[in-house]
Amino acid sequence: MKKFFTLICALVGFAGAANAATVDDLAVLKHSYVLVCDQLGARPGKGALFGNDHFLDVTGGSVATNKGQVDLSVLNEADDNHVNQYIVDKYGADYPGLHYNWLRLKNAQDVIAMNVTAKSKIIFFLQGNNKTGTAARIPKIAKDAKLENALNAAPDADFPATDAGFRYEWTATDDGVIYVGSYNGDMFVSYIIVEANEAPGTPTVKVGDQTFENGLWFREVSCKANEYKMEGSDEGIPTIVTYTTDGSEPNATSPVYKEPIKCYKDMTVKFQAYQDWGMGADEAFKCDGADNDGNVNFVFDAPSIAVDGATFTITSPYAEQNGSNYYKLGDGEEVAGNGATLTESATVTAYTKITNGDYATFTTKATTKDVYVLNPIKEKKTIAITAGTAVVDEEATASSTTGTIYKIEGGAISADKMDFFVKDLTFGVLANADEAKAKYQVPAGQEAYIQMSNTNITFLVAAGDEVNVKVICSKNACKNIDADDAAEDKLVDGCTPDRSCYVNVSGTNYCAKDAEGKAVCDQKLYPGVANIIEFSLKGGKTTKQNVKDAEGNDVVGEDGKAIQEDVFTPENTIYTFQKYSGTGAILISSIEITPADPSGINTIAAEKVSNSVIYNIAGQKVSKDYKGLVIKNGRKFIQK
Repeated sequence: MKKFFTLICALVGFAGAANAATVDDLAVLKHSYVLVCDQLGARPGKGALFGNDHFLDVTGGSVATNKGQVDLSVLNEADDNHVNQYIVDKYGADYPGLHYNWLRLKNAQDVIAMNVTAKSKIIFFLQGNNKTGTAARIPKIAKDAKLENALNAAPDADFPATDAGFRYEWTATDDGVIYVGSYNGDMFVSYIIVEANEAPGTPTVKVGDQTFENGLWFREVSCKANEYKMEGSDEGIPTIVTYTTDGSEPNATSPVYKEPIKCYKDMTVKFQAYQDWGMGADEAFKCDGADNDGNVNFVFDAPSIAVDGATFTITSPYAEQNGSNYYKLGDGEEVAGNGATLTESATVTAYTKITNGDYATFTTKATTKDVYVLNPIKEKKTIAITAGTAVVDEEATASSTTGTIYKIEGGAISADKMDFFVKDLTFGVLANADEAKAKYQVPAGQEAYIQMSNTNITFLVAAGDEVNVKVICSKNACKNIDADDAAEDKLVDGCTPDRSCYVNVSGTNYCAKDAEGKAVCDQKLYPGVANIIEFSLKGGKTTKQNVKDAEGNDVVGEDGKAIQEDVFTPENTIYTFQKYSGTGAILISSIEITPADPSGINTIAAEKVSNSVIYNIAGQKVSKDYKGLVIKNGRKFIQK
C-alpha cells in the first residue's frame, strides 16, 4: 500500500503569483499523491505552487467545466482506457463522486511541472476533445518547459479517442523535474495520480476536508499502517507507526498512531513505520525510508465587494465563523471594517481574518475592486507625458539578441486624480535604434510614452453628455512596423494587424478612420494618419427592446420573430482605456477628451434613438420616402 493525498482547497501560499516560484521550490513527490484538479477552486496562475507545493503552474492558463466528469469509484466497462477495476479498487472508496476534467494543458503554452522520483507511475484522467489517431490529445512530458525533447511518444494512427475520462499512464525512468503540456492542443485533466516508488512498509496518509465544527475549523490527518515486505519475499510483516506534530522526525519513543489527528492550524504531521513484533516501536526494527507526512493547510475563499458609487461594502462567507473583514486602499495600511465611503478613487483589496480559538488566525484569499470617485468630463481634459528619459537598460541589453534595449527613467503624466483614475501605469520607449527614433517620435523629440500593456485609465461621462476623444500614438505604435503585407484573411478592417494601431476603451477597439469611415490604421499605408485615433463616447447605454404597436403588442417580422430596436438610455458611464490584445506595443503620447458641446452641457432628447427607424406593417425597415401604413417608435400612422 502507498500514501495518497487529496487536495481540498490546498492552494498553498496565496501570494504565489506576486512572489513567483520556480522548479527549485517544488516539493519532491517521494510519496504517492492524488491531485483532484477541480478542487483547486481557481487556476493558480503563472509562477504559483499548488497541491502542497508538489506542482508548479509554469505558464498560467485556463480551466473548464464543460469537458465531462470522472468518478473513480465507478467502473467504465466500455474499455480499459478509462476507469478500470484497478482504479476502482485502489481509489474508489477514498475518491467517490464526479469531478470535472478541469485543468487545461495546451502544447507548450500551457504547462505545469512536478518533481518525481524514478519508477514513479503517473496516471492522468483527462478529456482530449474526443480526438483520435495522430491528432489525439494526451500529455506531452519533457525535461524542458518548451517540451522540445518529449520523454513519451506521440499518439500514433491507431490511438483511441481521448474522450471524457480517458486514462493515460507514464512511468518516470529517473529522478527530477518534469514538465507536462500536451500533444496536439487543448487537453483537460480531472486527476493527476502519482504512484511513487515507495519503501516497503510506507504508511498511507490522507488529509481530510476542511471542516467547521463546535466553533473551530480543523482538518483530520489519518494514517494506515502497511505491511513490510522484504525483497524477494511474499510474506508481510505488520508495522506500527509513530508520529510527531511539531515538525521533528518521529522515533521509537514518539506517540503511536491510533486514531485520526485533528489539526487546527497549518502544520505537518510526520509518520514513521517500524516492524511490529508485538513489543511496540523499536529503533532496531525501523523500516528504512518508510516515513510519510501529512501537510495541513487551511485556505479560505475571499469575501465579496459590492460598490455603490463611492461606497463599498465587504461581505464574508465566514462572518458567523469568527471572521472579521479588513481592507486596504491601494498600497495603504490595513483597516478593520466592512466598508467605507471614499473621497477619491482607489483599488480596494479586501480579505477576512478568521480567529480559530487559541490555535491560529487565518487570512482568507483577497479580492480587489476599483471604486471610482470622479468628476464627469465637463471641459477639455488632456493626459500628456510631462517627464521621462530613455536610457539604456544595461541588464536587458546584455542578454538581448535584438540589440540595444531602452527603459524610461523619471516618467510622469499630467492627470488630475478627480478627472482620471490611473492604475498600473507603464511607460514605454521606442524600441528602434538611436538613429531611427526621430521618425517615429510624436511630438518630435519625445522619448517616453504611456505603454498600453497593463495600463488602466478611467474617466466618467455624465448621463446625457457626449465627449470626443483624440489619442495620439507614436508613429510605430504597433506590433511590428516592419512586417510584410498580410494575407487577405489576416487583415483587420482592411489593414495589416502587425502594422496597425488600435486602442481599446471598455472592450471596444478604435482605430484611425477617414471621412467616409474607412479604417486607415496601417502605419505604413497611412503614415502620419494611422497613429491619430478619434472617436466619441456617450454617457449612457444602448439596449435591445422589442418594437411595440399602438396596442402595446410586439411587432413581428416576416420570420415570425419580434422586431427589436436599439434604445438609448442616458446614465453616468465609466469608461476605461485598457490593453489592446491584438498588438504588442501601443505607445500613447497623449489623450485628449473634449465635451461635444464646448459649454460642456449636452442635452439628449428623451425619445428613443430608434425614432429614425421606420417599419412597414410587415415589419420590414423602410425609408422616410415610403408611402403607406408604417410603425415608428411603436406607433402606427399613415406616411404620405
